Amino acid sequence: MSQTSRISGARLWLCTAVLVVAVLAAFRSMTTVVQSGPWVGTGVMGLLLLALLLVLLRVVLRSPLAPTAWGILASVLGVAGQYGGLTSTFSIPRPTAETLERLRLLIAQGEQTIVEGRIPVQPTRGLEMLLVVGVLATYLGAELVAVGLGRGGLAGLPLLALWSPAVSYERDVGIPLLLVGGTTYVLLLALTRRRPRRNDLTWRREATTALTAAAAVTVGALALGSMASALPFAGSMELPSSWGEQNTDSPLRLSTDLDMRANLDGRSNRPLLEYTGSARSIGALRTYTLATFDGEEWQRGARSTGLVPANGLLWPDQAETSEEPLIVDVRVLALEGDRLPVPAEPRAVTADGVWLYDATRDEIIGSDTSVRGLDYELTISPRELSADTLQADAAGAPPEGAALYLDVPATQHSADISALAQEIVAGAGTTYDQAIALQSYLRSSQNFAYDTELAAPQTDDAVWDFLTSGRGYCVQFATAMTLMARMVGIPARMAIGFLPGSPDEDRRDTYVVSARQAHAWPELYFADAGWVRFEPTPAQQTGAPPIYADPFAPDPQASANVPTSSAMPTTAPTTGPGGQVAEREGYVGIGDAEVPVAAFAGVTGGVAVLLVGLALVLWHRRRRKRSVPHGPEEWWARLREDLAEHGIRWTDATTPRQAAHLVRSARTRPALTSPGEPVPEAALLADADAALDRLVAAVEADRYSPRPSGAGAEDLAAWVAAVERPLAAVGAAVDEA
Repeated sequence: MSQTSRISGARLWLCTAVLVVAVLAAFRSMTTVVQSGPWVGTGVMGLLLLALLLVLLRVVLRSPLAPTAWGILASVLGVAGQYGGLTSTFSIPRPTAETLERLRLLIAQGEQTIVEGRIPVQPTRGLEMLLVVGVLATYLGAELVAVGLGRGGLAGLPLLALWSPAVSYERDVGIPLLLVGGTTYVLLLALTRRRPRRNDLTWRREATTALTAAAAVTVGALALGSMASALPFAGSMELPSSWGEQNTDSPLRLSTDLDMRANLDGRSNRPLLEYTGSARSIGALRTYTLATFDGEEWQRGARSTGLVPANGLLWPDQAETSEEPLIVDVRVLALEGDRLPVPAEPRAVTADGVWLYDATRDEIIGSDTSVRGLDYELTISPRELSADTLQADAAGAPPEGAALYLDVPATQHSADISALAQEIVAGAGTTYDQAIALQSYLRSSQNFAYDTELAAPQTDDAVWDFLTSGRGYCVQFATAMTLMARMVGIPARMAIGFLPGSPDEDRRDTYVVSARQAHAWPELYFADAGWVRFEPTPAQQTGAPPIYADPFAPDPQASANVPTSSAMPTTAPTTGPGGQVAEREGYVGIGDAEVPVAAFAGVTGGVAVLLVGLALVLWHRRRRKRSVPHGPEEWWARLREDLAEHGIRWTDATTPRQAAHLVRSARTRPALTSPGEPVPEAALLADADAALDRLVAAVEADRYSPRPSGAGAEDLAAWVAAVERPLAAVGAAVDEA
């Protein structure tokens, strides 16, 4: 005999709605460990569609497992359609080897990002897919146990899986979100609790009370959170930490003395600069470029001549841009120096003081002017960089010539390094393919590990020692790729600056760059594109590479404005003046994410259907309560419908006497407290048996006898109530074979 009690009717819709909110709250906590991006909108849309599908299936199907099986199939097809194609838009999934291989590579990329990423992790496309799979799997598991099996308490286990990253890493998810999560869990317990079924009015009154209390708690939490943020000491309390360094008042300066043998000292989280503007991200910020390497250290060389005023669009070559300019406001906090941090894209600068431009090094230099405390504006005109455009490009020579950027120092193992470089790029047909091969080799966790403590020198060749030890930080990775790129004929140089900033939790569209984000990377020269940044340092420090250098990124030519992750601080949507979301044509903004209008309309319609369905169920139940049955046949139908909610069902071919036998077999036999003395439930069961016999006799007389039974509505109602009364404590589920 099964011990589950099927949830149906209004409870089914209410449980679904509460469970969706519970999963959304847990899913929201993930944004404290993974930077927000398209995965948020994709996960929310997928969750709502899955919830709508399952609730409709449970209305139609009786089996607790069948809707879950269909939900798993729909989820697999949905994920394959979203991530198995070459674009970031949904496409009909094709069961091909290419699709399976792409999904496998995305899983591997997601796993690598989790292992190597630093919190808040910059989401790669592979990690995005794993996050979406996670929220769908969580809902499938929680829905099965809570709605399908009626075990609301067990639903906390899959929900805990989504909460665990934020809890494990002690991230601040906020009191309101915690209260929403806790309240929805309590509601699930209340909605799935086995309760005496005296009448529907009692259950509805209990549910209304629980919902009202939950709403009051949630609204109160939100109100308290808003009030707390307005208190004088809000945001000023600091808790002791077991990591990090204390800030100092002295400014910090980037060093250009890059030594391949030096360990990396601990870096603080002290903010050095911040920027706010319309750009999703301005990418890495560069201050210096270096071209001369002696085998162990990088040299700045003599001061450049031919400096010109930093007016107009600043770029070494004739820049071809394809996008609207991006306006970004930058404020320097504690950074010292005479070089402006600027993106590695064509840009114009508006700043106080006298500024000069060095086209050879692509540096903006202050004339007796420091950047500390400076506010300046960047007008960025991004180039059209993509895998396709770079595939069609080739290595070229910068205006000052390529000799300096192809120079390789003669070292003990230079021939070995060159042989390794040639082996890595073997089979690469274009300059771009060669660059990607070198980058992928250095970023592979199977070959290298990010480590600020270097291995002891084994030879006189610092680059060879790094390549053989497999340990290093950004200087070693960038130097190795720069040197190997030169060895295969690609002009390359070293760049020094900062990784993209991290989103400020308190200020929308504001990004903060700290001392910990100081970074070095290689830039390779292409004939048409000019200097292009690549990212060989593992994701543990840098996140994903730029989108044009990410082999896992969707094809940008197949879908313009691909909403995927790159080595950026966030993948938030473009924002306009005042911090409002500037929605792209054909997309709708949802928080920090963008979703297609068609998908948004579909889910909105689905939610509307869900709400209308809930209203119809409640209306039907209320109408049913108002319309009192009259004859035996109507009361028999009422009893059959009520017993079905307890799992006792029969077909139209079942006779009333067979149905009565089913009802009796579903109940526990009364025990005896002492010989001859039944427990109190025995009398209840005896009354139920007598009432059931009278009701069966009335139905049979009404169906088969020429003379009806003559039982009145009051008697019939009393018999039905007596039959139902003892079943509430049993919770049996007996299906007729």
